[in-house]
Amino acid sequence: MDLGNDNELVETIFQVTRGEQHFIQKRLKQHHLNMRQAQTLNFISHHPGAIQKELSRYLGKPEATTANIIKALEARDLISRQITKDNERQKQLFLAPEGQVLVQSVRQIFIDLEERVSIPVTSEEKQVLLSLLTRIQTTADFEP
Repeated sequence: MDLGNDNELVETIFQVTRGEQHFIQKRLKQHHLNMRQAQTLNFISHHPGAIQKELSRYLGKPEATTANIIKALEARDLISRQITKDNERQKQLFLAPEGQVLVQSVRQIFIDLEERVSIPVTSEEKQVLLSLLTRIQTTADFEP
């Protein structure tokens, strides 16, 4: 969709994002993962022992959706749930050995993407771009 110059920044960001998503999805598919599953593995690797509610907040998804993601990953022996000592109803999330190996492959996908995206810019330009995008992210009002 091209609306002329009125939205060239938004359109360019959209096109870059779409290219990134295609790159990521294609590589995750080789590991039989979708984006939410990969994000879940990455979150658990950085927050071992987290509970479902924390993961739901991170993913921005309802707890029922998060429960389905957890079940799918657990069925593949990528994560495990362990009952907490303080509360028998809460279960902590941990990466299983296979999940620990797979999360390294997932991280490599993002490292590869970072390298590809960084090729056409100098390190100084990258820092300026990061600064500008961070400012947009923190100040833009994305609520309808």
